[in-house]
Amino acid sequence: MDILKGAQTTYQIGYHIVWGVKYCKRLLNNQMKSFLADLCQQICISYDYHFICIGLAPNHVHLFVGAPPKIAPAKVAQTVKSITARELYKSFPQLRRQLYGGNIWKDGYYVGTVGETQTEGKIKSYIARQEGKHSIKQIKQLKLFFQTKY
Repeated sequence: MDILKGAQTTYQIGYHIVWGVKYCKRLLNNQMKSFLADLCQQICISYDYHFICIGLAPNHVHLFVGAPPKIAPAKVAQTVKSITARELYKSFPQLRRQLYGGNIWKDGYYVGTVGETQTEGKIKSYIARQEGKHSIKQIKQLKLFFQTKY
């Protein structure tokens, strides 16, 4: 990650943002993933974010992006999630039949910053490993009630 300069600032800020498909559905096929990767790059260019890399699994997205310090990570996540949702629905209208309620993404997200313990190389290699790791993983159903012994 490069050191960048603004009008009065010098910065090196990177965010690892992860968000998922609503209801954990495995909806993102290869065509959608390719579309989404290109779209995220275009969004980053348009909003002056610094696209570093992206990792796409069938049910979630990892985006590694930089932004000037005046832009909060919440704003980056909100911008990317809202634009990608709108454009995915336009380009792939069949998604509406699989996702009731009109939302493609879950409400929340994870964001981590690049720092002393999480270096750029670690995040890039983590994102690169995710697609293969999550493509076969089955999620075990949680139980609603627990029995306790007193």
